[in-house]
Amino acid sequence: MKFLVDENISHRTLKFLKELSYDVKGVPEHLKGSDDENIISLAIEEDRFVITLDLDFGRIYYFSRREEVGIIVLRVRLPTVERVNQVLEKFLRTVNLEELGKCLIILDEKKFRVRR
Repeated sequence: MKFLVDENISHRTLKFLKELSYDVKGVPEHLKGSDDENIISLAIEEDRFVITLDLDFGRIYYFSRREEVGIIVLRVRLPTVERVNQVLEKFLRTVNLEELGKCLIILDEKKFRVRR
């Protein structure tokens, strides 16, 4: 699975995902300061799931990019690096993102919702 990690996620989470053997790119290294549409375009081009804390990506998915890109929006209360990493790791160990396909996933500490 390949991910594109938004600027609002710590570089330590990016490193953590790489340590779990995922193919990960960070927006700061590749698209620093880009708008959300450019980030989505890169994710589509490279077949990557976007990981973000930004709710605007959910709106973009619903209104213009449905089924073109996979997006994981983290809804973590007090999103420390440790909590974000813990929530992501638990989620990634329990689901097969390839089976879910290109969808919007809202992920919090207790559950996840898939929107298509």
